Amino acid sequence: MVVDRAGTTRAAAGLTADSPEVAEAVSEALRNQRTRIASGLTPWSPPSALVAMPIGTGTQVDGAVVIAASTSEARRDVARTWSVIGGGAIAMLVVGSVIAVALSRWTVRPLTALTTRVRSLRASVIDRVPGASEPRPSEPRDHRATGPPEVRELARIFDAMADDVETATAAQRRLVADTAHALRNPLAAVRFRLDTLGLGLTGRALESHQKTLVEIDRLDRIVEDLLVLATAEARPAGSATGVCDVGAVLVERHDFWAGALTDAGLSASIALPSGPTRTTIAALDEDDLVRAIDVLLSNAVKYAGPAASVELGCRPEGARIDIWVADTGRGVTEAELPRVTERFFRASTGGGPGSGLGLSIARALVEGAGGELTVSAGRPAGLRVDLWIPAADVVSSAAADDQS
Repeated sequence: MVVDRAGTTRAAAGLTADSPEVAEAVSEALRNQRTRIASGLTPWSPPSALVAMPIGTGTQVDGAVVIAASTSEARRDVARTWSVIGGGAIAMLVVGSVIAVALSRWTVRPLTALTTRVRSLRASVIDRVPGASEPRPSEPRDHRATGPPEVRELARIFDAMADDVETATAAQRRLVADTAHALRNPLAAVRFRLDTLGLGLTGRALESHQKTLVEIDRLDRIVEDLLVLATAEARPAGSATGVCDVGAVLVERHDFWAGALTDAGLSASIALPSGPTRTTIAALDEDDLVRAIDVLLSNAVKYAGPAASVELGCRPEGARIDIWVADTGRGVTEAELPRVTERFFRASTGGGPGSGLGLSIARALVEGAGGELTVSAGRPAGLRVDLWIPAADVVSSAAADDQS
C-alpha cells in the first residue's frame, strides 16, 4: 500500500486502510517513524509482519509505503534449524548417557566385587566368633545416607565388618587372657611336683630334671607375659588413672638392675633433667612404668653384649615426657627394626632366651596411657627405645589442693 501525506491510498495490493494494524502502521510512518522490526524470529511468530516506511526528504514526509511481509519461509527455516540443534543435543545426551553408564559400570564393578568379598569375610567372622553378629552401639555414620547405592552398600557392609573384627579381636584377647590365666595353676602344680620329684634324683636323671625345670620356667614366663599383654591391650587408649615420678622410678630401677648390668659386662648411666621434680611427673601408673622399664633393661642385659654401655634418661618435651633406654651394643638390623615390637618376633642379633613379647608389652602399656613407643638405631651403634608419656598436670592439681 502507498499513501500520500494526507493518508489517502494511492495504490494497494492485498492491504486495505480499514485494517487497524495497517492504519496504525500508516500513522506511524506519516509521523516519520519507521516500524521496529523484531530482532528475533521463532517458529510460533505471527505468519506476517507489517513494515511501514516514510517517503520524503529530511524531515519532510510526502507519504508512506506499507508492506505485509510473509514470515512463513523464515519460520520454517528457524524450525528446521532448531530441530537439527535439538536432535543433535538429544543425540549427544544419549551418547553421553551410554558412555556414563559404561564408565559407571566399569567403576562400580570392583566395588561390587569388593562388597561381595567383604560380605563373605563378615559371614566367616560371624561363623567363627560367637556374638560377632550381635549389633553394638557405635557412632553415627553419615556417609551411609549419601553417594551411589553401590558405595553406600559397601560402606554399610564395611562398617558391619569393622564392628565384627573389633568384636573378634576383643574375643581373641579374652581367649588369650583366659587361657593364660587357666594355665598358671597347672604350671605351678607341675613345677611343685617336679621340685618334689627332683629330691630323689641323681646323675643324668637330675640333669634332665633341671633342664625340664628350665623349660617349665620359660613356659611360665610366656604365660605370664601373654596375660600381661592381653590385659594391657584390653585397656582403651588414655585410660591410665595414676601418676608417677619418672625420675624417681628411673633411679630406683637403675639401682635394682645395677648388679645384673655389671654381671653382663655393661656400664650403666642415668640422665635426669635439672629443675623441679614436678617436670617429670607422668600420667602413667607406676607399676606399668616399672614393668616397661624392666622390659627395656632386661633386653639390654640379654642382647646388648659385653663392654656396651646403657643409658637411662628422661626429659620433658612439651606436653609429654620422653623416657629412653639406649645401649651401644649389637643393635638390630635396619630391615628388622620396624618389627621389633611385634608379638613373638626375635631379631637375628638376639641369641639369648626370651619370648619375643617384651617390647609388645611395653608398647601396650605405654599406648594404654595415651603415649607412644618408638624404636630407633643407637648412635654410634646399638638400640634406642623411647617412651613418650603424657605429662601429668600436677601444677593445677597442687593449686586445687591448696584452695581446698
